[in-house]
Formats: sequence, C-alpha cells, structure tokens
Amino acid sequence: MPGVTLVTVTYNAADVWAPFMASLIAQQGVDWHLVVIDNRSQDGTVELLKAIDNPRITVVLNDANVGVAAANNQGIKIGLDNGSPAICLINNDVEFAPGMLSRLEAQRRERAVDAVSPLIPFFSEPDRIWYGGGSFVRARGIMIVHEHEGEALQVVGDAPFLTEYAPTCCVLFDRSVFERIGIMDERYFVYWDDTDFLWRMKQANMKLLVDPAIIVLHKVSSSTGGRLSDFTIRYIFRNQIFFTRKFHGTGWALYSAVMAMVSGVVRIARNGDTLRHLALRARALREGFSMTR
Repeated sequence: MPGVTLVTVTYNAADVWAPFMASLIAQQGVDWHLVVIDNRSQDGTVELLKAIDNPRITVVLNDANVGVAAANNQGIKIGLDNGSPAICLINNDVEFAPGMLSRLEAQRRERAVDAVSPLIPFFSEPDRIWYGGGSFVRARGIMIVHEHEGEALQVVGDAPFLTEYAPTCCVLFDRSVFERIGIMDERYFVYWDDTDFLWRMKQANMKLLVDPAIIVLHKVSSSTGGRLSDFTIRYIFRNQIFFTRKFHGTGWALYSAVMAMVSGVVRIARNGDTLRHLALRARALREGFSMTR
C-alpha cells in the first residue's frame, strides 16, 4: 500500500527549505512521499527544488502564484490519485523530530480518527505554545482561536484530546476526509482556507485529534511578512468576512466587521498599530463583502 503523502507549498522558501528537508529525511518508521508545489518563487527556491534527486519527492513548478489553497489542492489530488491512505498538509517553515510522522500515522490508525495534529510551539520560543487545540467562537464575530497560545507546553498535559480546529501547517488527514467533504476552497487564496475546511469537517461530525507528544516547531508568518504586512491584513480580514458570509450569513458578517474595526482601534492604542493599518483592515473587510459566495 502507498505510504503517507505530504503536501507542502513553497513560495520564496529558500531560507527554511534545508532544515525542513533535514527534518523530513530523518523520519523513521513510516513510508512517505513528499509533493512540493512551488508558487513561482523568486528567491532561489526553484533552483533548490530542481536539484532534488529523490524518488520519494515529486516537484511541481507553477508558472504563477496560484495561492496556498489551489496549490494544496494540486498536491492533495496527486496523493489521492496515488492511493495514499493519508495526506499530511505541512508548511515548510517547520522543524520536527524523527518520530513525528510515524506517530501521527499511528494515532490516525489506532484511534480511528479523521485527522491528527501535533502540538505546535513557536520556533523562536519552543517552550511556549502557538497552537494547542482550537475552536470556533462567536463573541467577537466568527473567529478561530488557538487555545493556550503563549502558555507553557505543560498546560495541555500528556494525553491526546479531541478539538474543533487545527491550522494546516501540519495536519494528517485520512483520505476519506477529502472524499467526503471535498478539497480546499481556492477563493481564499491564503488564510481561512484551512478554517473553511476544518469547519466543514466539524459540520460532518469528523474527529480531529491533537497529540501533545508530537511536537512541530513553527516559524510563524515566515513567508507572508508578519502580522502587520499589507498582504497579511488584506487576506486575513477579507477572508474572515467571506467565510462568515458563506457559512453564517450577512448578519454575522456585519457583526464580525464591526468587531474587527473595534479591535483595530484598540490595537492602535495598545499595540502600536497605525491609522494606515486600520484603513487597510477596512478596505479588506469591504472586499470580503464583494466576493461571490
């Protein structure tokens, strides 16, 4: 039977590629196949990919940046066509220990769950959680929350637990998930595409497990310029509104937009954001209302 297919999307990833590959090549106890989809990198990534000579790695070089959602779909389709029993969506700005993939796969099979996520600390602060479970909340508009973010790793305990949401910087999915609910919605381009997908899993009563014994270190926002980049602001807030309209209706989208602007004003006072950032946020929210559902 074919092994696990990993799908990673590269975009100007030359700085993180070597440690990612070192982590992957060191994996033990599981048969794997990596599918790399490059979105027309301009920083030397393509040259690194062209130099790969490994039958376990397939490289697809796109002639344009088609977005993360569309590129993931390219890799997912390759994995499904190859008969892989499980497909792992994984960022290349992560590093992990040799037993990571085999433990994910063992948990998927032994616990009969639909998807498994590791515990994900910050790469720069490996004793602090970036992702330790996730949920969908309505209090400040329809949003996703990383539970225990910023807390010590020990707060989640040792036992695997079920949760609602996981970012697809590293999630192993049973192939049946894609067969039942489809693939990524490419209209998002980047950000919230995983929220959309995990929401569809939740609506289908699928089980998502987090195993705290599996650690993946994440170099957060390494390819998108950070939280305050124009790119990040546009796609985060545009897509929040699109997601909310798509699944919860215009009323909730309007509420979410108001709360996003209130939050933006608070960030000016508390976090040093500027009026320009607030204006970018407002523009992105308007764009979200104009997208076709």
